[in-house]
Amino acid sequence: MNRNGRMCLRAACGLLTLAVWLVGAAAAGNVIEVAPGEDYRPLLDELEPGGELVFLPGEHEGHTVLTISGTEDAPITIRGILDEDGNPPELRVMERGHNLWRIRGSHLVIRDLGFHAPYAYAIRVDEANDITIENCVFRDCGSGDLSANSGNVHGLRIRGCTSIGARRTPYYIGQHQGELDITGFEFEHNVIDGSQIEPAPNTVGYAIQLKLNVRGGVIRENYITGALGPGIMVYGVEDGEPEDGSRIERNIVLGSRQNPGIIMGAGPATAVNNLVLGCESGGVSVFNYNQWDMLDHIRVEGNIAAVNRPYDYSAARPLTNFQAMDNVAWRLPDADAFRNLPGGDDVRNNDSSEASSALVDAVERLRGRVPNHEALGPIWESLREPPETQDELTALLERLLEDE
Repeated sequence: MNRNGRMCLRAACGLLTLAVWLVGAAAAGNVIEVAPGEDYRPLLDELEPGGELVFLPGEHEGHTVLTISGTEDAPITIRGILDEDGNPPELRVMERGHNLWRIRGSHLVIRDLGFHAPYAYAIRVDEANDITIENCVFRDCGSGDLSANSGNVHGLRIRGCTSIGARRTPYYIGQHQGELDITGFEFEHNVIDGSQIEPAPNTVGYAIQLKLNVRGGVIRENYITGALGPGIMVYGVEDGEPEDGSRIERNIVLGSRQNPGIIMGAGPATAVNNLVLGCESGGVSVFNYNQWDMLDHIRVEGNIAAVNRPYDYSAARPLTNFQAMDNVAWRLPDADAFRNLPGGDDVRNNDSSEASSALVDAVERLRGRVPNHEALGPIWESLREPPETQDELTALLERLLEDE
């Protein structure tokens, strides 16, 4: 290669390097910090794809509508910096009549923030696409922590969050009559303390519910305690194929006060390897909600229901394509293990025995306790192969009792 060729090659390489740098700079976006007391709302409009709005430790006031969007390759991040005690910055709205945030955007990541809205929702997700909310704390939210029931939502992921003191259903996903298109919902590694959900007219007080026609939702490896109503309820999909159903997997549901711990009100739906403990109105229930007669393609497999009253498992009619396999009931002396389960080849290897005094005691002592995420990590992992004996389950619960 001659000198001119080498110069052209160097120039081309230089231009390529510049182009790569510019792409990287665009992906990195801008970073804007917000101090306590500063109005963050005008700053949202300055964010570019790949940019970040960073809340410094402390309290931040003001409700808003997020109408910003990143891109698939360069989402916008809104995050907090933890204080020296590990607490996130807290966003607050103290007056009545305003939700703290409404989201009408796409490609957003929200993490390491606290939300406090004593008279409203913390977050309402309207029309949205590709939203991740992770490692956030929802405290004393009067209407609930998060709803997605007013617009079509695709790709909403909630991970590693903690709900404390909610007085209504913390997580309400979908529209009751099934008129919204909700897909790609994932709810993983979250902790819900439902003990402050208040009895009220027309209020059931679920911990999390997926309404009719939420397609392919995943509720996996969460810890839910003390809900007024069901810890988890799913409402199925009209004319849905099995792959459209919600999957409820490796959750720990403890002490639901007025309803079963897990309810599948319609199909398709799957509940696999869950622990349902100490609920006052049933453990795992397949329930013909509103007489819809949609109990099709429901699978209940590998779950452990223990110390629930008046039953650990129940199934309503009419059932089609129903499977119940390898479930365990460690029941109270005056409770049913399996109520109204049908016969057939797809209902097999379900076992029951009376709960030991040690297991009953461990469940009772766990009521009202909220383990931290570090303690729950290995517990969720262990549920991939659920405990085979009462002693193993008792030991697992004792591990949770060691750390809150």
